Amino acid sequence: MSTITPVGQRFSSELTTLATLVDSERPGWTRRALSEFDIAGRDYARTLMKQAGLQTRVDGAGNVIGVLPGRLGGREIMLGSHTDTVDGGGRFDGITGVLGAIEVVRLLRENDIRLDHDLVIVVFFNEEPNDFGFFCVGSRAMTGLVDRTTLAATDTSGRSLAEALPDSGIDPEAFLDARYDFSKVTAFLELHIEQGPELERMGRQIGVVETITGINHFKALFTGRQDHAGTTPMDVRADAGCAAAGTVLAVESIAESGTNTRGTSGQIQFTPEAVNVVSANASVEGEFRGPEGSWLNEAQRRLTDAANQNADKRGVHVEMEWTTDDAPVPLHEPITSTIAEVADELGHSRATMFSGAGHDAGIIAAKTQVGMIFVPSHDGRSHCPEEFTELDDIVPGIEVLLQTVLRLDGATGSGATARSGGAQSR
Repeated sequence: MSTITPVGQRFSSELTTLATLVDSERPGWTRRALSEFDIAGRDYARTLMKQAGLQTRVDGAGNVIGVLPGRLGGREIMLGSHTDTVDGGGRFDGITGVLGAIEVVRLLRENDIRLDHDLVIVVFFNEEPNDFGFFCVGSRAMTGLVDRTTLAATDTSGRSLAEALPDSGIDPEAFLDARYDFSKVTAFLELHIEQGPELERMGRQIGVVETITGINHFKALFTGRQDHAGTTPMDVRADAGCAAAGTVLAVESIAESGTNTRGTSGQIQFTPEAVNVVSANASVEGEFRGPEGSWLNEAQRRLTDAANQNADKRGVHVEMEWTTDDAPVPLHEPITSTIAEVADELGHSRATMFSGAGHDAGIIAAKTQVGMIFVPSHDGRSHCPEEFTELDDIVPGIEVLLQTVLRLDGATGSGATARSGGAQSR
């Protein structure tokens, strides 16, 4: 295995620049999809791609795609991640994979290594959840999982996704026609921060992801009766808020019953918003996550029962809607084995991992073989301003990504051609 060391300082400089392309009026590093800051972030990534020698374009769904032509062509190895963030998010989620992939391209060129495969880098549009109820939008478009129903989805103001896309330079008709030809893609790899505490707890450098979480998203709408908070006895109330509160606690209880399972109530609203009025209406939105589809199905059944019981107990009507039912995604063993072998040969400690976060890799896995490489997150923090990964923890991830590309290229072609070597200093 050739010694090629990523230029860590170059990565750090580019990460710092991206951190300036954020909404200064929001906390943390906010670069939400469908904003001017998201456009700036993807434009900057495209500039870096061009500087690295990639042939770049933006597809109909806003995905930035760069190609480093291979010696033989016709087959592709794809790398990628995203640059958008959640509101109040951090600097490393998604961005580590984008800058890491670009660094792989530069290292290949600087070491005069030409792959047999074309190397394709993708900066996916809108990985994080948006106001229209979707996430991994760019990868869903690439895999043909969007349609006119997607475009018709509305935010709380009644604006449709079709109306919002042009603000990001995306034509809705082109968005529907952004399907990628994955028949020529040998493998997709995504480098990412773990976003959890396990690698740091175990003292391991590399996470080899075996499964990406399934996600069941729900909305529960409770309808009770509005009454005076001071004069209405407790035993005659139809309190929608209390029914909703009981359901929130059920989410927590159900989530604690499994292994690597999660449950969250992220949006709760009582109507009217007044402390001296019994709630007439209440809504709860949340989700379950876990590595096993059977547990997610059971959690859905149990929460539906709990919501009905909390409503019946209080004379309240409830409507439950399960809006997302994404099954867990097992990643492909030949790819995960290769990542593990590469990490071992490089001398990096590793662990097999379950990803409790969703990723574009989970969408792409329906079309080609996929692998994910995790690097540690300090204190397991993510989706917050405190999200942090040391540069010394990122460099091994880029090393594993690069050598995995070389290994996959050699395993499926006649091997990468290296005309001259030489390590790069950090």
